[in-house]
Amino acid sequence: MQKAKQHDPSGYFLIEDTLCNDLRDPSAVDYSEPIFDWLRNSKDEAHKKWEWIAAGGLQTKQKAVVGDVTGSQLPHFRAVDMHKTQFCDLKFRLGAGYLYCHQGDCRHTIVIRDMRLIHPQDVQNRAAYPILLFQLKPHIRKCYVCKIFRATQVTIDDKWAQENPCYFCDNCYYLLHYKDGCLLYDDFSVHEYRHD
Repeated sequence: MQKAKQHDPSGYFLIEDTLCNDLRDPSAVDYSEPIFDWLRNSKDEAHKKWEWIAAGGLQTKQKAVVGDVTGSQLPHFRAVDMHKTQFCDLKFRLGAGYLYCHQGDCRHTIVIRDMRLIHPQDVQNRAAYPILLFQLKPHIRKCYVCKIFRATQVTIDDKWAQENPCYFCDNCYYLLHYKDGCLLYDDFSVHEYRHD
C-alpha cells in the first residue's frame, strides 16, 4: 500500500463495546473520534442500526409487526489504545463476530472461536500469547518466460507478453523490452512485483 501512496497506519478493533485504536505510528488517526461524534449527533439513527445489529434483521422486522418486546440499549462505547491494552482486559464472547478496520474503510470480521485453560506442557510465559499456529506462505511467482527465476516486474496490456498480466524476472524483462539500453515500445504499464 505504501507504493500506491495510500498507506494509512491507522486501524481499530471493535470488540463488544470497546474500540481498540492502533495508534503505534505517530501519523495514525484515532478512528474512534468520528464514530463517537456520529453517536452523539445521530442518536436515533445509531439506535436503529444497533437494534438491527444486536437483534438481527428478521427480529427487527418482527418487532415492527408485534411491537417492542425487549428494549435493546446502545452500549456505552469506550476507546482504548491497542498497544496499551492486554487481551485479558477485554470482554468478549466466543463465536461472536467482531470488527477489524484499517486503511480507512477496509473491514474484516474476526471471530475468537477457541479458548482453553493453560496446560503444564504449554508455554508458561504470558507475554508469548497469543501464539501464532498457522501462517500462509507467501505466493511467489516465477518468471513466465524462463520459469526459473523469481518475478520482479509485472506488465499489463503488453503486446509482446504471452499473458496479461505477465510476470518477468529482471533479465527476461530487459531482454524483451530493451535494445541497446532503449525501451523498444511503451504502450503498456509496468510495475515492480514483490509477491502476493
